[in-house]
Amino acid sequence: MAEEKQENKTEQKEQKKDASPAGTPAAEKGRKKLSKMTLSEVDNALKAAKDSMGGGKSRYMEHLEQRKKELQK
Repeated sequence: MAEEKQENKTEQKEQKKDASPAGTPAAEKGRKKLSKMTLSEVDNALKAAKDSMGGGKSRYMEHLEQRKKELQK
């Protein structure tokens, strides 16, 4: 019984490793650098941040707004 559980755990770990090879969207989680974002990406990130943070002001949102102003010039 204990050996079966151990085998199942190792199989699950191997499946997780194989599930998202490099270069796929699942492997590329995380934020993109603000200096590399386009105007549309900044707008989308602002909308997502406002929705998830309840419309409050965070440093991330302030930096997004600053980047948006830079791109609109």
